[in-house]
Amino acid sequence: MISRRKRIGVLMGSAIAPYMKRVLRGMAQAANDLGVDLVVLAGAQLAYNFMDGGQLDNNPAIMNAIIREHVRRNALDGIVIIYGAHTVLMSKEEKARFLDSYRDVPCIILEEFSDRANTGYIVNDNYNSMRKVVEHLVSYHGYTKFLFVGGWPENRESIERQRAFEDVLIENNILFEEKMMTYGRFSEECESDIEELLDRNEHPEAIVCANDFMAYAAYRVLKRRGFTIGNPHVNKNAVAVTGYDDDVRAISSDPPLTTVMQDFYYEGYMAVENILTLLRDGIIDGGIIPTVLQKRASCGCSFGAQHRYLPMNENERLQPEFYAIKVAELMREDILISNVIDEVSDKIYDLLYEAIFKDTLIAGGYIKDTLNGDVIVDQLRKIISSPYSRYISPYALMSAFSDYMSALIHASEDHNTMVGLSDMMVEGMKYLQNHILNLADVQTIRHETEALQLLLIARNMSFQDDEQEMFRVALEKMDFSDKSDIYIFLYDEPVSMKDGVEGIKKTGMRLAARKTSKDGVVTYPKDSRPVVEGDLTELSFASEYEDDKSSRYCITDIHHEDKIYGIAVSHMEDFDVMYLTLLALQVALILSIKND
Repeated sequence: MISRRKRIGVLMGSAIAPYMKRVLRGMAQAANDLGVDLVVLAGAQLAYNFMDGGQLDNNPAIMNAIIREHVRRNALDGIVIIYGAHTVLMSKEEKARFLDSYRDVPCIILEEFSDRANTGYIVNDNYNSMRKVVEHLVSYHGYTKFLFVGGWPENRESIERQRAFEDVLIENNILFEEKMMTYGRFSEECESDIEELLDRNEHPEAIVCANDFMAYAAYRVLKRRGFTIGNPHVNKNAVAVTGYDDDVRAISSDPPLTTVMQDFYYEGYMAVENILTLLRDGIIDGGIIPTVLQKRASCGCSFGAQHRYLPMNENERLQPEFYAIKVAELMREDILISNVIDEVSDKIYDLLYEAIFKDTLIAGGYIKDTLNGDVIVDQLRKIISSPYSRYISPYALMSAFSDYMSALIHASEDHNTMVGLSDMMVEGMKYLQNHILNLADVQTIRHETEALQLLLIARNMSFQDDEQEMFRVALEKMDFSDKSDIYIFLYDEPVSMKDGVEGIKKTGMRLAARKTSKDGVVTYPKDSRPVVEGDLTELSFASEYEDDKSSRYCITDIHHEDKIYGIAVSHMEDFDVMYLTLLALQVALILSIKND
């Protein structure tokens, strides 16, 4: 059944970029709230994702033409073009041609300005955000000896962040020369560049990095050279380091990284809102999303968050629920991963309020007799096991809990109370630390399992001579996993890259196999595969769950070197784009071997 809801395409950039899942989650939440379908078109930046140098990946014009064909065939109402699909490794001329190719489709472009008709844009405030970082280092800490690690030399974000850095130094009469900077290409694999930068410059006070990945590389290089990370005015052997993005590892780095939080979740949510406005009104203003400077120990700031959690004043002693309200609001600010929609934010506040007041404690004057370590752990468990836990940083929760309990302990005048709170703090911290370690273990096991599963799928497929049997053994292996529904469509004949879109238009496409939670594994003989034609599109086959909720799909090409064999389509609850992309590459590899 073909959906009557608006269907919004999403041109995805790098499948491995850490911000991508946060953008997609924001878009998914907006799609649920606003009742639209999302179709993620993946694979346009495989050369950037995997640096494999494949012929197909190195021809962005053909890849883009194929994506436009997907947009046309599946009757997408509008598209959101995510950063990475339109800027990474593209010259200005290539970028202009790329965007112009979508002139007939309503577009929202992320992280790139545009004044084209039928197009809107959403960008983060790169220039002013980097100004905040450098002004903090200059005005608050008094640093004067700087080094800078930039991204890609021609990348707009990199240029804006570097310009802000240089402008602040010029305004403060601080020397900056070309030898004091390098380009790390936004990659964590830039240690050699930072080594050379330090060879040219003797003991800087601060290294400003244009993203967090390069800051992590700076950490490792500095530590190998015997430096510590922090305030050089306090410790002469220290160097301050800052990043940009507030990656998930930033707060748990040693020491926690001072950085800029970009609200990718809100950016994704806003993109869906704006494309619907554009479809309705035919025009949309551009949007600039504000950012937040996260001041942490790497720049020399000491942890002072516990001062946010002050003991009760006299009025709050009379009405302790007001104290709970204040603390819950402060803690919510500290632990949210982004400015989520009000409904989610309110739910997280309710959890915190109950944990602080209804079920456990108001301290600094009033403590429940029933409070102990078990009660504390139970309340923390309720928070991190709630349906809203995905919007809470466990590292930030641990930090906020530690700061709050420390403030209560220091405010206590009773020795027994102080000891009791200290024991409760230890129990709570142990629980949160174990939770974080378990999350890391689960994630590692999941990645190892998926990698092994994909290898087994490829091996099992290679043993089969019959194509129908080949897909059956592959999808049966996946049937034991929790993966979303997956559909494999193949062209009647593999399409050569030199034929491009015209080759795709000349050959038919058929459904070869599918694995769904509804029907299990279904495969088709070559001579009786359902045909994709007319109104019966690829997404028509995948739209088995038509209801009042929005649906999410992902499409990626099955290709190897100069041949395109078909596409893989997933109807997914969560956007596990990387798994689908890797599966498509494995399928393409086996098909290429069997077709030779």
